[in-house]
Amino acid sequence: MADGSPTERDARRAIAEAVPDERVRSTARIDAGTNTLYRVETDAGGYVVKFNTFVGPDITAAEVEAYRLLADSDVPVPRVVDAVLDPAEGPAYFVTTALPGDPPRDVSPALARRMGRVLRDFSSVSGVDAIDGYGRLQHAPGATPPLAGSADTWREYVEWYVEMLLSKPSDRVADLVDPVRGVVDGTLDAVPRRPDPAVVPDDYRPANLHVADGEIVGVLDLERAARGDLRLALEKGGYLLTRDGPAGGGERLRAALYEGFGSDVPDELRRCYRAAAVASEIRGFDIWWDDDADEAAETLHGIVDKLSA
Repeated sequence: MADGSPTERDARRAIAEAVPDERVRSTARIDAGTNTLYRVETDAGGYVVKFNTFVGPDITAAEVEAYRLLADSDVPVPRVVDAVLDPAEGPAYFVTTALPGDPPRDVSPALARRMGRVLRDFSSVSGVDAIDGYGRLQHAPGATPPLAGSADTWREYVEWYVEMLLSKPSDRVADLVDPVRGVVDGTLDAVPRRPDPAVVPDDYRPANLHVADGEIVGVLDLERAARGDLRLALEKGGYLLTRDGPAGGGERLRAALYEGFGSDVPDELRRCYRAAAVASEIRGFDIWWDDDADEAAETLHGIVDKLSA
């Protein structure tokens, strides 16, 4: 790790420490996400090593505990095998079992409905009621489970969350900050202060799922998960399906997602959560879009015009 970037050798070393009785067969970089990931195959199974080369160790520690919290739930998440959160050198990392299947290349209405059903399972995770606070999950050593929310109320968190996203807009869509902030200011009272809590994934989308034989067999990326109202993830997920879906078919996928989830979102709350989804795109616009940036910016301006009307 001479240049600071974890290598295949570092990944093999991590596996050797996590499962010393297994022999490494192959190692390959996973070209996905913003952190550094490797898939390692041993003579007994497959593993993924995630090095926190993009986020801080506190976020990594919270993600590890979120995976552990969901381990006995109906949500199909990988099992944490080892976590080294304060290494003598190099970034923190953790090791999980590798999931079967692959991210879907295309999303059908049937798969969108399955996405809604799996998302609903996040509301029945044992131990969530014992977590103190709402908002982004933070590592809380000594607590049971060792997690805590970042805010006293969910409404307080949503307000902070949107403002954080809008604080560093991409230049091409910076003019949308004030209209989106205005939507949130006008609808924030619709956000519950202390909803029935659930684990709320921050980035629930097809790229973070594994599918085999048409079934969702894995959910990945619990970075920045929160404790609060699961309908925020539902609305954000629907927004992403609408933005990324086939021409003319995005709304159909969104409707199927809601159908699978089993409930709708009241209009004012939906507008607030949709504004939060738009704020995510404003923050990450340059990462989301490349060759199609001009067209994407025009579309986003149209979305905001409609949202703020």
